[in-house]
Amino acid sequence: MKKYLPLALAGLVGATLVAPSIAGAMTTHNVAYDSTPVKGTVSVPSVGPEAYSFNEVGDEVILRPHSTIGHVKVTMESWACESGSWQSGCTTTPGATFKTPITLRLYRYSKRDATTGEVKPGRLITEITKTFSIRYRPTSQSDTRSEFVGKDGQPHNGIAQTISFPVNRNLPNDVVWTVGYNTNSSGHAPLGHTSPTDSLNVGLSRRALVSHDRFPGSIIWDTRYAGFTGGAPFVPGQLNLDRDAWAGFVPAARFTVR
Repeated sequence: MKKYLPLALAGLVGATLVAPSIAGAMTTHNVAYDSTPVKGTVSVPSVGPEAYSFNEVGDEVILRPHSTIGHVKVTMESWACESGSWQSGCTTTPGATFKTPITLRLYRYSKRDATTGEVKPGRLITEITKTFSIRYRPTSQSDTRSEFVGKDGQPHNGIAQTISFPVNRNLPNDVVWTVGYNTNSSGHAPLGHTSPTDSLNVGLSRRALVSHDRFPGSIIWDTRYAGFTGGAPFVPGQLNLDRDAWAGFVPAARFTVR
């Protein structure tokens, strides 16, 4: 039986089941996998490490036949305000950003643990940390409406942004990818204080448009709270597969060929 995200928390991180229109980029010869939204999408459903108590989140994907993977691009969603908050009113100078290091990790394909039943990524292939300038979300539309109005004319709480990691290496056709970064209480080295990264999330898409996921409707993460998961055989606090808990969403990423 599928479990769905609590509505209060879904609202907190944008992972609402009434999602904005999302579609992957058009198939091109230099894309090995793509689940990112179309260019110009203002906001996407998302999950954040601070709200969902995880250090890494990602997916296991099947890449199209390729040569060297040049970049892995990930869709992020910022609910951070330069001052104020998305709940009570947000003020942001147009174009303002904050800097945060984000780490991409690539693992070999997952295998089932015979003891616990969990499905865990294989050995780490590589990890890449890069500091990004992340946009704050725009100012609230009024004193009574905390959302901002996007270029699509619709109200939004967060704003989508694509970040890119240089990989420049051959990868197996079946690969696990995750991203992670430090927030107040999550990440591999929690900050221990509030910061804009507490309101930075990883974007979700409905499905892959180029190639496919090994486990559709599932994610790979290490949330410490079992209530956010689809249940056993998922093991909280360990990086492993969470089956059928995400109502058709997959983390949004693109693998491009050099």
